[in-house]
Order: sequence, then C-alpha cells, then structure tokens
Amino acid sequence: MESHKQNLEPNSPEEEFQLYPVPNWSGYDFPRVCRELKKTDSKVLYPVMKANAPHLKGYIGWAKYAPSWDFKGVQQFVNDHVNDEWPRFHLIFSIGKKVVGFGSLAPMDSPRDIQVALWVAKEFEGQGIGKWIVTQLEWYSFYFYGYDNVYYQHDASNRRSGKLPSILGYDFSHSFDEEVSAKKETGLWYSWRKKKPAGIAPELIDTGTLENWEGIRFPWVSMI
Repeated sequence: MESHKQNLEPNSPEEEFQLYPVPNWSGYDFPRVCRELKKTDSKVLYPVMKANAPHLKGYIGWAKYAPSWDFKGVQQFVNDHVNDEWPRFHLIFSIGKKVVGFGSLAPMDSPRDIQVALWVAKEFEGQGIGKWIVTQLEWYSFYFYGYDNVYYQHDASNRRSGKLPSILGYDFSHSFDEEVSAKKETGLWYSWRKKKPAGIAPELIDTGTLENWEGIRFPWVSMI
C-alpha cells in the first residue's frame, strides 16, 4: 500500500513548510501518528488499557487498578488527564486504528524544565515506538513550549525504560528516592537530562503566546 499523503511538516516556525509523504511504519500499512488526548478517547483506550494492565503494572501506577475498571473508570482516567492543569500535556499514539502508546509531559521543580513519561502497548514493544514517543514529546517541549531542559526519569530496576535516555542523547543528571507506587518499583529513581538545542526561538513559556503556531498542523491525520 502506498504511503498516506499528509499535510505539513512540524519543523520550527522559522522554516518554510513543505508538502511531503509520511512513510508507512515498517511492517504496517499506515504511518505512525499522534495527537492530543480528547475526552472521547475512552472508547479507544479502554481495550488497550485493560489488555495491557498486567504488562504495565510493574512500573505504571494506574495499571494495578485497571483490571477492575469498567468503561466509566477509563472515562474518568481520560477526563482527569484532559482536565490536567498546565504544564501537564498528553498525547495518544497510533498506527492506523491501533493505539500503540501514550505519552505525557509533567512538571519539574523548575518552571523552565519538563519531564516526559510514557507507556507502550505490549504488542508494539521492541519496534522503536518508545523512542518515537519521547522524540515527539521533546519536540513539543523545545519547539512549542520552549523549555530549557527535558528530563527522562525511571525506577532503577526498570531496565527496558533505562535503555532509552542514553540512546536518545540524554546525560545522566542525578538519582533520587521516590515513594513506591507500582509492583516492581524499588523507590530509587534515575534522572536523565537533555538540554534545548541552540538556535530555537523563544516560545510559549517566554512569549506567553502561541501566535507563531497559528494554522500550523502536523503532517498526518489520525485514524482514531
């Protein structure tokens, strides 16, 4: 199947936007796409969250409760995330009509820093989805919001999660103790940092406006 033609490339606003095709993801008939979480997403997240709760409960706090959730429980989860206060921000990731993962931005102690958090559906592990999710969250952090630093944090025992930051160019920052909230957590966490690349124009946290991004769209259309 041919790659789906999309709209505009999400580069910095100083660059001219060009039409281009987004290639299908390897092994699939559709490209990888993401979009902001919506209140109606409970219908697509319900089966994914229920099916992946046993897989995720080792390191994701909500997953230990998800097996007992009905549809209303997942709807409440979605509502809570949609209504989160800034700077919390959530994206849903998909290939075709399949949800492959979920990514979020969450605050750090400094208002100029942000951290990424994510989970990947078991069916799609080992396919580069985690790296893609982090990369998209970084793009929002640096180009859209204008943060100085993006942090990636994980429990010391989470070896799969711990592989990503060094692969993606993060530098080790520090370790810290955190209350245990998931089955396999030890309470010792590692924190990794990536600094904003040079040459990025000031954005939302400095300008207080998103006027640079008015009318700009991602180069894809989500099918969910």
